[in-house]
This record gives sequence, structure tokens and C-alpha cells, in this order.
Amino acid sequence: MKMIFNMAGNMLVNQHADINKTTSLLEDESKVEFICVSNLFMTPSAKYADIVLPGTTFFERYDIGVPWCFGDYVVFGDKTIDPLYECRDEYDVFAEVADKLGVKEQFTEGRTILDLVKESVKRTREELDPSFPTFEEFREKGVHHFKFDEPLVGFKTQIDDQENNPFETPSGKIELFSKTLWNMNQRQEIPAIAKYISSWEGPEDPLIEKYPLQLISWHYKRRCHSTYDNMPWLEEAAKQEMWLNPKDAEKRGIKDGDRVQVFNERGSLYIDVKVTIRITPGVAGIPQGAWYTPDKTGIDQRGSVNVLTSQRPTPLAKSNPQLTNLVEVKKA
Repeated sequence: MKMIFNMAGNMLVNQHADINKTTSLLEDESKVEFICVSNLFMTPSAKYADIVLPGTTFFERYDIGVPWCFGDYVVFGDKTIDPLYECRDEYDVFAEVADKLGVKEQFTEGRTILDLVKESVKRTREELDPSFPTFEEFREKGVHHFKFDEPLVGFKTQIDDQENNPFETPSGKIELFSKTLWNMNQRQEIPAIAKYISSWEGPEDPLIEKYPLQLISWHYKRRCHSTYDNMPWLEEAAKQEMWLNPKDAEKRGIKDGDRVQVFNERGSLYIDVKVTIRITPGVAGIPQGAWYTPDKTGIDQRGSVNVLTSQRPTPLAKSNPQLTNLVEVKKA
């Protein structure tokens, strides 16, 4: 890997597990030579870029917005102003790079972002929904809700005619026992039937003797992932703070509003505490998405939960297991 281009995302550092490990990897130029970030703000991820490009807001470009890609409505994003100052839409940046490489026509095919939006509307009408509005109608209305004549029934084709519509499994059926998983021969972590598996850094992990609190995290109402964490007014609406049960707080001499240190073998952070019965004893909770803000010694002062999370992948899907962590808390 020679280059990372990170566009409109704080995943490079902030939203990635084990921030201390991640930043040490990004700082090692023998592992990746060049990092470019295109964003609207100087996020924790942008601070690790060799070059930062100023992107555009949704006010400065045409777009079509969809809710999680599978919602039942779409929104027209109308451009209201030209990009301010030196901000540039990433499509235009890529087109200029392609031009330098002598492949601009192959990349753009002569189309602008507006052309691509129009083409998307056209293809939707032709291939998906003939009742979808024209570009002019969609732009005028601003939103389109898809209509359905009947309820959506999961696996309806298999229910109606399973023989000609088998499931995508070796047997073509719903498998309560999976021979494929059995053949992997990793039955301690990947059983062939659905059953409880004791998690690492869970209540049955011996590590709980050293780090006795199960750390959980949730999406916070004051931001979307990490977006808007740099808005001071939202801090007034919903403070970045850790929840702790009164029983756990009393054991540690911690009172509501105290500043505490939360730590494990991967890292350490400081955060204010909310002592509340709304969280179970033995569990601590830190809302995810706070911007990683280390002091001169490298200890986070904002409560960015990924300082404490692990990069260990889940056994089968190899996905992020970021809600399985043991920590300890002490008064700062």
C-alpha cells in the first residue's frame, strides 16, 4: 500500500478501533507513503494527512440522498451556491488528476456531476420505477416517496415456490445446522449450530480481575457518528460523559460530575462521569464519536472511546468487535 485517499470520513483515525495502534501505523512511512484527506473540517483523521483538500458541502454540489441505501424515499440535493474560496468537489479533483494522467475523457465520459444526477434519475425511471418523477419534477418537489401495493414479505419467492427459488445455501434450504461451518473445524468460536459463545473481554474472561468494568458504547443524539462533535452548542444539549452505576462509583470514590481516567492495556482517556442507575452495575458506557484530542503526553482528553477498543476481528465475518472491552476507572 503506497497511498491512502480518505474522503469525507473520520474513519482513518477517530472511528477506527485502537486509536493508539492505528496512529502508530499511520505515522510509519515504511507502511504507507502518502495520505491525502478531503474534508470540510480539520478532523482527527485529517491531522494525519500529508495533504488536506477542502471539499464541498451539500449546498455547493448536486446530489441524490438516500437513507442507508435501502429506504423508501430519496431526496434531491440541489446546488444553491458555487464552492466557496478554494473548496472543490472531489469529482472535479479526480477529473483534474485524470487529466494530468491523460485519461480525463475515460474517467468523466464528458459528464459533469449534474449530468450524473440526471442519468441516475433516467435509469431509475427506465429500470426500477416508471412512476419515478422526471429530473425537473424531482428537482421541483425535492423528495420522492416510493409507493408499494402490498406489504414486503421476507423470502416470499421461496415461500411460494421453494423448489425453483432455493436459498443460497449448499442444501438450498434454511440450515439450522451448517455443514460449511462444521467443516471449518473452529467450533470453539464458529459453531455449526446457533449457540452461546463466551466472548473475549467479556464477563467470563479472566482479564476481568484486572479490568472489572464491561465498556459499552452507543450512537449519541448530539452527533451522527463523529459528525457535529465540533459543535459547542451541541455540547450544551448533550455533554460527552461516561455513564457509571452508583454502586461502581461508590467503590471507587467517584461522584457525579467527577473527572475520571478510563484505561486498559490499549490506552487511556479522561472524561467526566454521569452517575446513574440507568446503567447496569459492572458496566460503563461512553458515547461513540467524540473527536480524539490527545494532550502532550498522548492521553485523550475528550473521551474518544476507540482509544480503548480492540482491532481483533470477529471469527467468521472478520468485522469490528468494538463493543467487547474491559476497562478500569479511577478518579482523576
